[in-house]
Amino acid sequence: MDAFRTEAETAFRRRAADYFRRLAGPEPPDPRPAPGRIWADLDGEDGSGRLDRRVAILEEAAASDPRLGRALLDWRLSSGPLDPPEETACRLGRLAGTADHILRAGAEAARARGAFASSLMGCRDEQERLAGLVSLADLARLGACRLCRLLERGEGQRAGLESGSLGKRAEALAAEMRAAARGLLGDDWAAGHLAADDPPPGR
Repeated sequence: MDAFRTEAETAFRRRAADYFRRLAGPEPPDPRPAPGRIWADLDGEDGSGRLDRRVAILEEAAASDPRLGRALLDWRLSSGPLDPPEETACRLGRLAGTADHILRAGAEAARARGAFASSLMGCRDEQERLAGLVSLADLARLGACRLCRLLERGEGQRAGLESGSLGKRAEALAAEMRAAARGLLGDDWAAGHLAADDPPPGR
């Protein structure tokens, strides 16, 4: 994905990743900043900066903690309506970060179970789930990037048309990620870390 991003976008993503790394570090702030404060820290007081930045914030937040990614998305949606392409891009960004988080946690759990040292069918299933998460994250990133680029070029009508199919893709990705998390980490982990399946954009 780096080939699709400008130097400024890459630098901003690093800054956002560092911000969330500090929140999750060995000495996190107490209490953790509220969603509105996080948006203000990274994107200005009203969280209405460039779409690619909002997508990056949501992705990095969810990669750090899926619950935080969902809280930031909920805050952003409640602070003012978004056009369908913008909302879909934000949802896809959060899903990409969530997939990354599940991948890391799932790989650690699978490694502890010996899944990387065996070709038994059960271990192969876990390996395939992990590989599937890589694809899910990349699909979400590509979809979000596509919408950002269309809107940057002023192709709002085309972005609106494509956001419909990408919104359905987001619903499918969320369901697949939840299934992967249950298979890799268990129902309790999924229930504690993942929000209920997203409603379709605009509802």
